[in-house]
Amino acid sequence: INWLYFYESEPVRRPCLPFLLPKISMCKHKVPFLVIFVASTPGRVEHRMAIRASWGSKRYLQGKYILTLFLLGREKETAVKPRLSLEEEHFLFRDLIMQDFLDTYENLTLKTRMAFHWMYEFCPRAQYIMKTDTDVFINVINLVQFLLKTRYSSGGLYTGFPFVHSYPYRSRSSKNFISHEEYPFDQYPPYCSGFGYVISGKLALRIYEMMWHVKPFRIEDVYVGVCVQLVGGVLYIPQDDLFLLYKKRRDSRILGVIAVHGVAPEDMVSYWKMLQEASQHY
Repeated sequence: INWLYFYESEPVRRPCLPFLLPKISMCKHKVPFLVIFVASTPGRVEHRMAIRASWGSKRYLQGKYILTLFLLGREKETAVKPRLSLEEEHFLFRDLIMQDFLDTYENLTLKTRMAFHWMYEFCPRAQYIMKTDTDVFINVINLVQFLLKTRYSSGGLYTGFPFVHSYPYRSRSSKNFISHEEYPFDQYPPYCSGFGYVISGKLALRIYEMMWHVKPFRIEDVYVGVCVQLVGGVLYIPQDDLFLLYKKRRDSRILGVIAVHGVAPEDMVSYWKMLQEASQHY
């Protein structure tokens, strides 16, 4: 497949949407080892609170600074307003990033581009970034240890739950449907599932600059995979099964993985307690 099909020579796709909430200055005086961007929606306050009370509460591990931030779009006018407004929530926790696009499944790619945009503008020296979702439990202890010991190519690290030979959904009934107009090929590039992927900081900056030349399409993790191809990056597949997409046996494996998909807010806290009990020396 010629991935240059998606490339436009002029940077006409450079994200230019304004950020709607006050700027977060947590990168100003200290450079994060890792920034974790959590794709959320305005109404998922309970999920964000559960993450803040569990794995997102960890700011330092082995002397490494970790920053956890939530990605949001603009709320639908018809949405039920939570008791705590987004402005109030951001004032309390200073961890929301929001731009002027409607927060829908179809706009997930815009939400992901926003994470790269924010890093580029406000935190360009971060050593690693991770993109994940609000229903994902991150074993931050294992993640930091993995990053400290992993050896990867000079092109940079791009890793997560891998899809190496996957194909576009052409059925309009699927939420993952994509048209031939948006994506004309019959196979996707190697890419990582959007529930949790990790990218080294320098590669993330190159990916963001490539996004200026690649028109967004609706499958965000595949979109990132195309940009990785265009900058010459390579998907790194860990030897161990560290990113759990499916729920099977997840409870018994929580201590040995990096990310677990499909976790309810109440389970975030119980998993975190389990992790804390097993890792008293951290």
